[in-house]
Amino acid sequence: MGLLRLSVTTEKLRLSAPFRISGFVFEEQEVVVVTLTDGRHRGRGEASGVYYLNDTAPTMTAAIESVRSHIEAGVDRAALQSLMPAGGARNAVDCALWELDAQRARTPVWKLAGLPPPKPLLTTFTLGADDPPKMAARAQKYAQARALKLKLTGEVEIDVARVAAVRAVRPGVWMGVDANQGYTSAHSSR
Repeated sequence: MGLLRLSVTTEKLRLSAPFRISGFVFEEQEVVVVTLTDGRHRGRGEASGVYYLNDTAPTMTAAIESVRSHIEAGVDRAALQSLMPAGGARNAVDCALWELDAQRARTPVWKLAGLPPPKPLLTTFTLGADDPPKMAARAQKYAQARALKLKLTGEVEIDVARVAAVRAVRPGVWMGVDANQGYTSAHSSR
C-alpha cells in the first residue's frame, strides 16, 4: 500500500441551539478529523464518538496516535480491523482509508464497496428535550422533515406535553421518542 502521512485534528462544531437529553445539554460537538495522504491522493474521515462510552475526542485522538506508526507504514482497511477496536477512532481512520482508496482508483466509494448507487433516504430530524412550546416551534421549523425523533427526559408529565405539542403542529409526521437514560422499567407500569 505504501507509506502514508497521517494528520489528526479536532474540530468543535457549534450547534445551532442547545441540544438537551436526559441529564445532559450539548452546545457543541467535538469531532476528530483524520487525513491520510500518500503524496498524490488524500482521504479524510471523521468521528464524534459516544460520550457515555468515554469515546471522546481526546480518547479517540490518543487511540489513533498510539497506532500512528502502523497507519503511516501503510495499513489497509482489513488490517485496521484487528489493529484498532471498534469505536470512533477506528471509524475515522477507516473512512479516511475508504476515501483514499476511492481517490486512488478514481471511483466512488460506493462502487469500490460493491454497493448500488446511493439514493435519497428518509432522514429523521431530532429535537432535543425542551419546553413543549419550544419543541413545537422547532418541529415547525423542520417543515420539510417527514420524520421527527423527540428526546425525552423521564419526567412523564412534561414528556407527555412535549409529545402533544409537537403532534399538534405536525399531525402527519412520523414521530419517534427517545428517552435515552431517562426512563426505567418502572415507567412501563404507568
